[in-house]
Amino acid sequence: MKLNIKLQNVFLEMVCFLYIVLFTYAAISKLIDFENFQTQLGQSPLLSAYAASISFLVIFAELGLVVALSLRVSRIKALYLSVGLMTVFTTYIILILNFSSFIPCSCGGILEKLGWTEHLIFNLFFIFIGSCSLLLHQYDKKGIISLLLIVVSSVLFVVFLFLSSEDTMQKQNPFIRRFTPNVVSRTLTKNLNNYGFYFAGHSKGKIYLGNTISPLTIIEFNSTLQHKKQYSIQLIPDTLPFRAVKTKIVGAHFFLYDGSIPIIYRGLVSDWKATIWVTKKPYFTTLQPIDSTLCVFRGQQLGTYENILGTIALDDSLKIRKQKHLLQKQIDGIFDTDGTLTYSEGLKKIVYTYFYRNQFIVADTALQLVHRVTTIDTTTKAKLKVVRVKKSGDSKLAAPPYTVNLRSAAFDQLLFNQSGLRGRYESKKNWNYASIIDVYDITKKIYLFSFYIYHENKMKMSDLLITEKALYAIVGHQIVKYTFGAPILTQLKK
Repeated sequence: MKLNIKLQNVFLEMVCFLYIVLFTYAAISKLIDFENFQTQLGQSPLLSAYAASISFLVIFAELGLVVALSLRVSRIKALYLSVGLMTVFTTYIILILNFSSFIPCSCGGILEKLGWTEHLIFNLFFIFIGSCSLLLHQYDKKGIISLLLIVVSSVLFVVFLFLSSEDTMQKQNPFIRRFTPNVVSRTLTKNLNNYGFYFAGHSKGKIYLGNTISPLTIIEFNSTLQHKKQYSIQLIPDTLPFRAVKTKIVGAHFFLYDGSIPIIYRGLVSDWKATIWVTKKPYFTTLQPIDSTLCVFRGQQLGTYENILGTIALDDSLKIRKQKHLLQKQIDGIFDTDGTLTYSEGLKKIVYTYFYRNQFIVADTALQLVHRVTTIDTTTKAKLKVVRVKKSGDSKLAAPPYTVNLRSAAFDQLLFNQSGLRGRYESKKNWNYASIIDVYDITKKIYLFSFYIYHENKMKMSDLLITEKALYAIVGHQIVKYTFGAPILTQLKK
């Protein structure tokens, strides 16, 4: 290490010059395309939660080091910090390559041409020449310890950010989505030649569609959407004053219902003939069959008209159970507790997702609360303007609602939630052509990742259905099949 002092200084000057060029170029590239740089950090699978602060901190650090490396009085200390910063970048790449659920885009500018492995080698080269220059300048115990402290501290700093970011993203998310690639791929599209369709259910590889315009008609497709059959439901009796009829299929049975009468028919899909299963009580606004003898419903409490959840069981005798405390009132107990009711057959759990706040409820079939889970947006309280009409006594919305969650569907331990809000670092342009699906683990109570479902002609998704290997969406007058990729299939196998 005892080289000519002049050669040591020349090498030190060259290394500092290379670092100055690198950091100047990197900082300017980030400033020129700052929005894209911040978005890339926001989509990072490791540092998403700190994207805003890190985007400014990195640029500030790079420019600060450029100035410090240019000054002779601060050059050595700046070089130590430069090696530390390159160690931070290198540790990040190692974590991306080995511990990330997916590998995001690289940095911008010329360095974008480099893959992650080439980027790793590039960074290691700068750490190597920086370390050599420092050790040549001060090859003693103090110099070695100082260099080791810088490197180890930099590694621990990135690991700490990674671990805390993971916890924040999954449990305390500041509305930053992770768009994992290859979650779904669009494989099939079928024209329905009409509007008003919704998913009535699926069973034994068959997909069933109901229609609000023709409520007694059921369309059946196989999983490839190639074989289409049409059925007409026969009601016995069929003289009731229906208002809003819907059909749900569970296994070998189907349920046709209208909660405003109220009435529930039940029949077999083998002949599509239905007889009255329950009538006269209770009134309900939403129904979700669980099996051939049990349904969960959302109704209204007598007197207050606030929403409540309940179950209807009918085998040998009729049993109606109501749970007043699952849905939590914030404003009026009616609009603010509106939401989507679904059921996970794999978990045997009821899932209720609020429309206007960031929460879904998980309960068992006895309506006992399992847990409440917060979705990733930050709307903790429903943003609604509710007025009561004095003449009729009815409650109405005086302004368009701020919808957080549009619709949800559960399959095994996963909840697929179509969000109504754009998150941080997301392109506004995508909202004209896509719906965003956020995926949650119901059991672990955590957010996993998100993905886009792109549409044609700016038509929005109106309903979704989840099966073991695919997501089906109704978009306008089309039914579209999206096949699950490894990220979903891996989660379902856990």
